[in-house]
Amino acid sequence: MWKRLIVLLLVVSFGLMASYVYAGGCEKGKSDKHNMEDKVFHKAMMLIKNQEELGLTDEQIKKVKDLKIATKKDVIKKKADIEILGLDIKAALWDDVVDLNALNALIDTKYELKKEKTKSLVAAYVELKGVLTEEQKTKLKDLCKKDKK
Repeated sequence: MWKRLIVLLLVVSFGLMASYVYAGGCEKGKSDKHNMEDKVFHKAMMLIKNQEELGLTDEQIKKVKDLKIATKKDVIKKKADIEILGLDIKAALWDDVVDLNALNALIDTKYELKKEKTKSLVAAYVELKGVLTEEQKTKLKDLCKKDKK
């Protein structure tokens, strides 16, 4: 009798944990995965994908594509520089004698680059929004609502 009860409790608790994980309960930091970079590129793809429905002109399409490519190149360069600085910081920490001032300068440079990257992504997002007319913005909102359903 007790064994059945214990087994039943274990099954129920595993079922509850599985539903919690499936519902996204363990996705801490999910907002980090859906960052400004994703937002910019998703917006650009939405515009390109729905260019006919939005009635985009050839000039608007070219501007969106050019902006997407330029932004992607900039992000790649900045990410590489940030990663290199991270490696330099780690290497400096491995030294027998750590130069705190040099280490702080590397950290400042790394986070200055992260700040620049985010600001350039925000600027690109604002520029993407500026490509559309008011009528096209309304159509895009309607398309987004349909996508969510």
